[in-house]
This record gives sequence, structure tokens and C-alpha cells, in this order.
Amino acid sequence: MNRKLLKIQLEGENFEVLSACDGYDALDCLKKTEIDVIISDILMPKMDGYRFCYQVRKVEKWNRIPFIFYTATYTSPSDEKLSFDLGADAFLKKPVQTKIILETIDQIFKNEQKTPKKVLKGFTDMDVLNEYSSRLVEKLEEKNHELIMRYGELEHEISERAKVEEDIIASEERFRQLTDAIREVFWMSSVDKTEMIYVSKSYEEIWGRSCKSLLDNPISWLDSIHPEDRDRMMEKTTKNQYSGEYNEEYRILRPDGSIRWIRDRAFPVLNSKNEVFRLAGIAEDITESKENERRLKENEYKRKELEKQLIQAQKLEGLGTLASGIAHDFNNILMIIMGHTSLLNQVRENPEKFSKSIDALQTASQRGASLVKQLLTFARKTEFQMELAQINSILREIKTMMEQTFPRNIQILSLLGEGLPSTLCDTNQIYQVLLNLCVNARDAMPKGGLLTIKTSVVNSENLESKHLQIRFKEYVKIEVIDTGIGMDETTSAKIFEPFFTTKGIGKGTGLGLSLVYSIIDNHQGFVDVHTALGFGTSFYVYLPVSESANVNKIISESSESEIHGGTEMILVVEDEDMIRDLLRTLLQSKGYRIVNARNGSEALALFKKYYKEISLIITDLGLPVLGGVELIQSSLMIKPDLKIILASGFIDPNVKSELVKNSAIRFIQKPYQTNELLAEIRSAIDR
Repeated sequence: MNRKLLKIQLEGENFEVLSACDGYDALDCLKKTEIDVIISDILMPKMDGYRFCYQVRKVEKWNRIPFIFYTATYTSPSDEKLSFDLGADAFLKKPVQTKIILETIDQIFKNEQKTPKKVLKGFTDMDVLNEYSSRLVEKLEEKNHELIMRYGELEHEISERAKVEEDIIASEERFRQLTDAIREVFWMSSVDKTEMIYVSKSYEEIWGRSCKSLLDNPISWLDSIHPEDRDRMMEKTTKNQYSGEYNEEYRILRPDGSIRWIRDRAFPVLNSKNEVFRLAGIAEDITESKENERRLKENEYKRKELEKQLIQAQKLEGLGTLASGIAHDFNNILMIIMGHTSLLNQVRENPEKFSKSIDALQTASQRGASLVKQLLTFARKTEFQMELAQINSILREIKTMMEQTFPRNIQILSLLGEGLPSTLCDTNQIYQVLLNLCVNARDAMPKGGLLTIKTSVVNSENLESKHLQIRFKEYVKIEVIDTGIGMDETTSAKIFEPFFTTKGIGKGTGLGLSLVYSIIDNHQGFVDVHTALGFGTSFYVYLPVSESANVNKIISESSESEIHGGTEMILVVEDEDMIRDLLRTLLQSKGYRIVNARNGSEALALFKKYYKEISLIITDLGLPVLGGVELIQSSLMIKPDLKIILASGFIDPNVKSELVKNSAIRFIQKPYQTNELLAEIRSAIDR
């Protein structure tokens, strides 16, 4: 290879080159061809370079040919000296650049002596052979020494490599023991997922398939995924595993048909060039935790349902407690209405007495309407709905009910703070809480006494340090104070426990105060109590002031005569004849054009006929033939900008939440004042 390479290099410099594989071939070339320069290696088969040089210098016609030794084996000073002693002109050690060879040839020709070169006296063919043999022995000894040294190094390397291999095997065994002992599945794959490099034994336990099946067919992992999760996992695997953002949960189908939940995480593995060349991951069976999560949600749902039922039961208990008072007050209202109705014909000719009877009837009607409204507010079954509310307004309603239903020997005093900010709360639940506390206060004063209701705003800095759950800057403080029998320390410590009651058998469930505590806690507030046996009880309820709280606005009431009417056409839908006739008379007196309908079907037919002229529909929900909701939906499909007033004594919260999404629908609760309806009509039409 070296001979061929040198031949190519010299031919590239425009030399004509002949090559020979040893000294004998070279001598044949000299005999046949005139040679200008000889370049020879030393280590050659058959005839080495030393003997070849000696033979060349022995022949007179070849004696003047420049002779260059070019060697990689015989490079010691003694080798070089023998070369020159045999008549060589130059001694070059491989490898050298072609430029050096050319410069050497050029220098030899410049210094060439025309006199023949002399071989040292005493040299014979045998001497040259002996010299070469001596050099060869030296080289063999050197090589032998190198081999011995290299053998020692190899032995050491082999020993070290064997130790490393043992360490690797031990490390792999420890890793295998670790991964086999852990229930999670460790895996490693190629980036394109076509090769599964490793998967731990837990795969067989969780997937119910052999590790070999996955190693042989990596795509079988995807086949095991639940059909409903497969497309999602294909997308996530492609997008997120390479980037290291893969942390997914999915279901798998085992061969036995059972389903397992898996949480799978993957991480990119980088090589020395900081390139991703593998993916590693860990998959765990989270079926049990998912099942626990499902049970927790189910239990939470059941708990909330039970709490709703308890709250409703408490409401019914409260209504039962107030029943006799309510019946008494309704009897009084009916007595007033019946009495003054019978007097009307007798006093028709006396304007003053006639006017007084009319006023009495109106007052009694308002009292009855107010009492019904309070009962509906208290007893209705609604979802937990937070809204900004005025606590003072709720307490005024409760005070009105208490004045109508509580024994006359209990005096009620209300000290409501002015400018009280609004609170974010469920008004129905807060109504229940406060009424419950007032009923308890009544029961604690069987011989009568003073019940005080008080409200104020307190800063969190002024609250007692025992209230660790303080999280808001300000709270509305509600005080319910009685002068009743009070409680001792042992009893007061248990009052918020479920089913604990101080009342006799059949007089209380023991759920009242526990529900009070639960409701207020859900509102991020808290309850406190101060009591002493024989000195009455004071309950303190703290509700957080909303950041968006605003001072309750005072809405001025307008009389019926002050509210403007109009000439628009209104469709009135009411199944009660007397109410329908009343509304016709009232609205026509204000200039409106009225179309009456006694059921939903009749109303829809009239609307289809006059929909271009009808500006507003007033309707109840509980209508015969076709219900109010269906009427509203059908009418809005015909005329989307139609205005609607829904007048009803009670509207299911779920129905209301759907209807309220349409801003064109307004609500007014029966029984209502005529001026309320007139104001609502004008507001809806003018909007």
C-alpha cells in the first residue's frame, strides 16, 4: 500500500516510476532499465534493503545512482549509520511529505560526486547479512518487549473490563430487583415508539400481558387502551412525550375484560450531543385512588343531599312551630275581610265609614300577602344561590312574622344599624338561620321576656382572637338576645352538636343549631354564643362583607295614580276569572288595549293572530292545556324582541334560572300591588 501510494505521489510530480516488491525484483529492473534514483525500504521479503544497497554499490555502472532509504521499521541511529556505511545517500523515516522526498532528491543531484562511491573495506555478503540479522534480532527483541508490555496492559485492560462488566451486570441486577419490587411500570423506548427497549415486570401484573409481547410488538400498548381514550392518547403521545410534558391518565382493557386506570409519565433521554435519542417513563395503576375519588364524590353528593333534606326538615319543623301563630293571624285577617265586606252594603251611603272599610280591607290584604310571601320564602326548596343581600331587610321580614305569630307576652326590639353594607349570601338559608335563632329565643322565654335583634359592622381587628377563621376585613354582626332561662357551661358546649337538644321529647330534633353552624360556615362566617343559667342567651352571627358591597338603596314607592299608562296592546293570560277581569279593568283604565286568554293554548292562538300589535305578555306559569313556559318559548320564537312579565306565586328555581337568561323576561310575585304591576309594565315596554 505504501509503495503504491509513493508511486502515485511521484507520478503526480511527473516522474516515471518503476516499482519492485523486494531486492531481487529491483536488481532485475536495474539490469533492464536505466534508473536515475533508487528509493528503497529496508524490511522486505527475500532480499532486504541493506543487501540490495550493498549489491547496487558493488556494481560499477550502478555505483553512481543516488540511493535513498525510506523506512518505518529500522529507524534507530545504528540503523541509519549502517545505511550510510553501505553507501546510501539519504535516510528518511516514514511518513514524510512528498515535498521532503523531492527536496532530498534534488539535494543529492546537486552534491553528486562523479567519483564512484566506496563500500567500507572488509564488508562481504555475509557481513551484510549478519548486520541485517543483528538488526532484525534487535527489532524482534524490541517488538517482543513491546508485546510483553502490551500483553501486560491487555491483561490489565481485560481485568478492568471484566470488573466493569461485572459491575454493569450487578447494576443491571440491582435495577431489575428495584423495578420488579416496585408496583409501578418502568419503561424505555425509541423516540418513534417502534422499539420497546425495556419494560419492568409490573407490566404483567397491571396490564395482564407478558413483557415479551410488548417487547415484540410495541404497538400493542396502544391497542390495550380503552377505545374512548385511545385517540386522545395517540395525540398526547405524539405531541408531549418528546417535549417532557407528558403526564396523562387513561384507562386500559385487560385480557380478562376488567378496566384499570393508569397514570403515565414520560421523559426525554439525551445523548452526549444533547439530542433526544430515547424516551423513558413510569406508569402506575391508580384504579384504587380513582375508585376512592369516585366514592368521595358520591359521599359528598349524598352528604349535600342529606344536608338539603335536613335543612328542609328544619324548615318544616320551624313552620310547625309557627303554625298556631300563623293560623291565629290568618283567622284575624279573614275576620277583618269578612266583617268589613258585610259592612260595605250597610255603609255605602256613608262615605267616611265606606272609606274606612275599604282601607281596612286593603290593609288586611297586604298583611295576608306579606305573610304568604314570608312563608314561601322560608319553606321553598332551593339550590344554594349566592347574591348580594341586605341583612336588615331579611330581619324586618322576620320581625313582621314574629309580631304576627309570637306570644303577646314577648316584646320584640329591633336595633338595626344604619347604612349596613350588603353581604354575599343565600337569602333563603340566612332567613332560616335567623328565624331559627329567634324561635329558640322564644322557646327560652316561656313566661315572656324581651327579644332583641341588633345589627352592626365590626372590623376584623376588633373580633376576639379565638375566631381563627377570620379572613375578611369587615363583618356584619347580627345579635339575637333573649332574657330567657339561659344555659350552663356544660350545655352551651354541646349546642352545635347534631341531635343535641335542650327541648323535651317531640319538641325538637336537635338539628337546628347544628344546621345554623353549618350554613354560616358555608358562608365563610362564624357563630358565637354567650350565656349563663338564669341570665338569658346571646347569639352572635358574623357574615363577611363582600368587597363589592353597596349600601342598600331606598326605592321610592309611587302610587297607582302617579304611574303613566299607554296605548300598547297587552296579552293577559290568567286562568282565574276574577284576576283576569281585574287586570282588564285596571289596564284599560290606564289606556292599554287588552287581549285576554284563560289558558296557554288560547293565548298562543291569539298571539299568532295579533303578534305584530302585541307589545307585552303577562302570564302565570301554571296554565291549563299549555303551560306558561311552553307559551313563552313559542311566543319568543315568533317574535324574539317580545317583552314578557311572568306573574306567579311560586316559580321553581331551576325554571327561573333558565328563564332569567333571557333579559326580555321579568318576574313579579303574587300577590302584588297594582302599582307594582303598572310600574313593571311601563319599565318593560320602555326598555
